[in-house]
Amino acid sequence: MIDTVRINVKAGNGGDGCISFLRLKYLPRGGPDGGDGGDGGSAYIVGDSSLNTLLHLKFNSTFYLERGTHGKGKDQRGANGKDTEIRVPLGTVVWRLHRDGSKDFMADVVSDEPVLVAKGGQGGWGNARYVSSTNQEPMLAQSGDQGDYAVLWLELKLLADVGLLAKPNAGKSTLISRCSAAKPKVADYPFTTVEPVLGVVTHGGQDFVMMEIPGLLEGAHRGIGLGHQFLRHAERARAYVHLIDGLSDDPAGDFLMLNRELREFSPMLAAKPQVVAVSKLDTTDTYELRDVIEEELRRAMVQDEAVGGAGGETRIHFISSVSGVGVDDLLGDLVRILSDAPRDGIDAAEWEEEVAVPAASVERERAPLGVYLDGDVYVVESERLQRLTGRADMRDYRVMLQLWREMNRLGIARRLQEAGIEAGDTIRIGDAELEWF
Repeated sequence: MIDTVRINVKAGNGGDGCISFLRLKYLPRGGPDGGDGGDGGSAYIVGDSSLNTLLHLKFNSTFYLERGTHGKGKDQRGANGKDTEIRVPLGTVVWRLHRDGSKDFMADVVSDEPVLVAKGGQGGWGNARYVSSTNQEPMLAQSGDQGDYAVLWLELKLLADVGLLAKPNAGKSTLISRCSAAKPKVADYPFTTVEPVLGVVTHGGQDFVMMEIPGLLEGAHRGIGLGHQFLRHAERARAYVHLIDGLSDDPAGDFLMLNRELREFSPMLAAKPQVVAVSKLDTTDTYELRDVIEEELRRAMVQDEAVGGAGGETRIHFISSVSGVGVDDLLGDLVRILSDAPRDGIDAAEWEEEVAVPAASVERERAPLGVYLDGDVYVVESERLQRLTGRADMRDYRVMLQLWREMNRLGIARRLQEAGIEAGDTIRIGDAELEWF
């Protein structure tokens, strides 16, 4: 099962603004009519209840979105780039990775509400935007803004109401196939189930989702037997069924081991409501020893500090998944527990230790305005000014004059003068260099 994947998303750049002037037969000197560029396409993560794996993203992990088209004359605005929806299973956690190895929690996808993960660049302004009482012939227009680039780590944690936990070959597949329409592989050997199986259970007019988690071995919290992959899915369950093999040599020891693995992986898991079900009641040994098994389990519950998530009264059911004996009582107990158990997603507070600044949406960081000296060149850091110089014809003195006005309006001219600039010095704005006058 593919439940983690890394994807790369590049949002579309904005289209460039247009430099144009209206020219008609009877209006040879019309005003500026350059239109704005279109916005670039944005990327959204959307939950899809029909998916239960991230396999479709394993070999399609790079997304390049459409850029906005350029503006045109006659005040024609460029078309926006098309947005893209990246569909993922419900229960997917989205992280944004950074070059330094850190990651930010972005979203917990528990519904079909779109989550913005990469915002498209804004379209540049056309020269019609710069007309004023003192500038009737604007020669400047903005280039389109760059779209976001995001590297995302997607981690699937299946959404289920009840998690079915047990050691290998305890009868989990038989139980879930008895309770629901799920058809897991059933065989008389360990590790028949190698990935989680979901089934919808209906009992007493109530529906809930049961998830069979593949068999756990001692040391699962350290990753033994793919334990990390399996326990990850158990985090979302609202309650657990500890399925104990009635033919086990040590049923109480199995119970203690399962709870210990839950507690070591996450204390929050061990604190959730639990129900114990002893399987294989249809066998002679289990039927005859059920009183002894129950007494041993009760003693184990007293020993185990994690028991008590459901109020300290963990019930023990003896069931036969083959004949159905005891299964209805078990399901009734689960319905009762689920009626009081909260249903929620991941709280960002859970990740405070791992995540410095959790973010619910994408906010493009704007570079601060700055001026500094690099050798003999004065470097100006201004995103807004860089977008203007990208389209400017530096050979036209009218363009240079209008650019100087913009620098004055933005406060850059004052900063350059404070830095000691003199006539004839070189200024660098992005890739463009010009002479101060």
